[in-house]
Amino acid sequence: MPKRKYDPEYLKYGFISIEHGGEVLPQCVVCMKTLPNASMKPSLLQRHLDTNHGDKKCRDQSYFQRLAENVKRQRLDKTSLCRQKGAEIIKASYEVALLVAKSMKAHTMAESIIMTGAKILVRRVIGEEFVSKLDSVPLSNNTVKRRIEEMSVDIADQVIAGVKASKFGFAIQVGESTDVANCCQLLVYIRFTQNNAVKTELLLSQELCSTTKGKDVFNVLDNFFKLNELDWGKLIGCTTDGAPSMLGRKSGFQAHVKAVSPNVTSVHCFIHRFALSARVLPPNLLSCLDRIIKMVNFVKTSALNSWLFKLICEDLGSDHTCLLYHTEVRWLSRGNTTRRLFQLRDELLVLLREKDHDFRKDLEDEEFIIRLAYLTKLHCRRV
Repeated sequence: MPKRKYDPEYLKYGFISIEHGGEVLPQCVVCMKTLPNASMKPSLLQRHLDTNHGDKKCRDQSYFQRLAENVKRQRLDKTSLCRQKGAEIIKASYEVALLVAKSMKAHTMAESIIMTGAKILVRRVIGEEFVSKLDSVPLSNNTVKRRIEEMSVDIADQVIAGVKASKFGFAIQVGESTDVANCCQLLVYIRFTQNNAVKTELLLSQELCSTTKGKDVFNVLDNFFKLNELDWGKLIGCTTDGAPSMLGRKSGFQAHVKAVSPNVTSVHCFIHRFALSARVLPPNLLSCLDRIIKMVNFVKTSALNSWLFKLICEDLGSDHTCLLYHTEVRWLSRGNTTRRLFQLRDELLVLLREKDHDFRKDLEDEEFIIRLAYLTKLHCRRV
């Protein structure tokens, strides 16, 4: 016979549902007796109430609702109110930890800032008696740190599982970054197919403690592959930057990858290709770019000029109030520099006229402005 389903309307007969052995059964909130699934009919439930609890058959549904809450508190299964409440508290703890991780702030802010701020809001808006309920949410420094680590491990497991299930193999993009402490960080992104869609995820982020040779990079990635049982044979593409340690034919990273995966296709990162191609410009554009860099240095290297330029931008209602430096270290920074100067060319011309500097002749020259606009569009497309 098909199993009967519980209806919330059965509460008016004094019955709630309870799961036992994969079967939903009716349970009386008065005597806590459990009836078989076949008895989950209004007529049978009404008969139980009239026969066993005749003095309560005239009670309203709110009475049985209070009894139902008491019964649920006494349960030890997943339908218990205490267990459900505890699950919500743990879920809230994880959600706050995720919020902290996404903000890329110190994990200590959960206890010192978020919890403190939440208590202030609850105290002012809802009432002092509800503040104590927030103390049950675990947001200590160690707890938030552990939550973030657990979520990161879970994300890594999902990515690795998706890579293993990919039918068409996977491709990696390997690069290095150096922070302010001069620590070299190895970053590896992986691209694979999942549910007929191409996904790109961060696979590995690890600090290179000693040297950064191609062999060192390969050993770190090879150990990660072995630890997570990833097959080099499924690698179909490898993208790297233009560093010699990456592209060396004998000892570079690409050479070590081809030794274990001969059929892999090596690709040079398009960002580096654009950065290299931007260095080879026609003489007229190169001279224009040099003048642009000198203009920026004229303003940025002087505190007085920077202050005056900021005042001019504020008076004219500009979207920006400063120019950007050009550095060879950052890829495509020339695009940002030329774009910002093109946007603030009128404000800069006002400053140069007040200073009576020779640079004003460039900004008054229509041909120079055309070259500046061309450089701006050239680098914008490459970004």
